[in-house]
Amino acid sequence: MNGPILEVEGLQKSFGALKATDEVTLDLRPGEIHALIGPNGAGKSTLIKLITGEIAADAGRIRFEGQAIDTVDAAGRARLGLARSFQVSQLVPDFTALENVMLAVQGASGESFRFLRPALADPALTEPAAFHLAHAGLSGRERVAAAALSHGERRRLEIAMALAMRPRAFLLDEPMAGMGADGARDLTALLSDLRTEAPILLVEHDMDAVFALADRVSVLVYGRVIATGSVAEIRADPEVRRSYLGEEA
Repeated sequence: MNGPILEVEGLQKSFGALKATDEVTLDLRPGEIHALIGPNGAGKSTLIKLITGEIAADAGRIRFEGQAIDTVDAAGRARLGLARSFQVSQLVPDFTALENVMLAVQGASGESFRFLRPALADPALTEPAAFHLAHAGLSGRERVAAAALSHGERRRLEIAMALAMRPRAFLLDEPMAGMGADGARDLTALLSDLRTEAPILLVEHDMDAVFALADRVSVLVYGRVIATGSVAEIRADPEVRRSYLGEEA
């Protein structure tokens, strides 16, 4: 499509007196990585939950591929192609890497949960799962339990599971969290390649990764977008420098 894949317009969410999301408007365009940055408590994860349908907005609109999805539940939005990875891992720790991705393949097909022993020999599940693991850089780790994978490998496994959902857009919530320098560099390269599969809305605190990856950056402070632009524009914006980057304008 020529227009934005995802459009958020005037989104609002309050928890009591706290306005977590304050008239947020942004979009995600084909082929891009749009990074969402801001201090802790700025409302970034709340915004992702609103987009995925985990919580309901008080006001505003969300459109996905031109379709209003405000009344679509979280499972329905995932089936439409909104694939999310989490700040805190959502893997099944006792399942192997392959089995975790098989669950995502099964979910993408709309089938009911039937993960019994015969499923392990079902090529309709195992073959796409192995393909997505390889795409995420986990060839040779298929039979390793998720709990035994390194932190960086678990992040890659989450991305493999997102790929299995046949995404039209990725929503990634701090994928670099807990990464060392080498792991962050490797994951940055993977995410750069993923934008050719589907555009990415990226919540991230690692500014090196953000500035290396992002085509556009939106800065969220106290639930409000204070600036959106290219990396160069965001770096030069005096309000961003004062509010978030900790610099004098």
